[in-house]
Amino acid sequence: MTTLYSHRVEVYTHALVISGWYDMTIYRRVSDALNGEQRRYIPLRDASVTPLELPSTTQRVPTLLVDRSEMVVVATLEEAAPPPGYDRDDIVHMRQPRSGMFFTNNLVVRATVHTRTDLELLEQLERLEEDFVRLSKVQIYPLRGGPSFSRDFAILKRVSIAALYVLGESPAVLPVPMPPLDAPEPPPPPPLPLPNHSAPDDQQAEATVEPDSAAER
Repeated sequence: MTTLYSHRVEVYTHALVISGWYDMTIYRRVSDALNGEQRRYIPLRDASVTPLELPSTTQRVPTLLVDRSEMVVVATLEEAAPPPGYDRDDIVHMRQPRSGMFFTNNLVVRATVHTRTDLELLEQLERLEEDFVRLSKVQIYPLRGGPSFSRDFAILKRVSIAALYVLGESPAVLPVPMPPLDAPEPPPPPPLPLPNHSAPDDQQAEATVEPDSAAER
């Protein structure tokens, strides 16, 4: 009898939330299986399909084929127990946890990435050759509204990341450019015009006429 290792997963595409059982005949974690998967369509057993923006509308099917290229986030809801003697190749205590915010076309994902101790998060992502980034302490927020989701473990498709920033780092301060040393000093502003205190023409005319009028009287 063939032993099956079944992981219950939750798949976020651009418009759907899909859940089901991902069966394997050889034990692998979900992140390793999907990063090494050669098939385009991944079969899920006892699956459900829910529109991301309409969480109250769900359709259930016995088997569902999910296009691997459409997967944005895949969360592990239940993980199969590994066989005896299984050796995990990633030693968490030799890695540095770094938190970041990841933006896709339809999701915002806040999560922790365990990087090498000698690499920053951005350096780790630049060197990554796998299709999916491993995440822990994951919070998923749909951009167009709807409920948010918290998951312990998930993977994020690397090419779906449109933007990201590292949490806990101060924003970069751009230096203020200094003027060149040989730049000439700007000329002084022109002097303001002096106010005109001369009397109006009508008043001057009246002043010249008043003595004559007094002589006539």
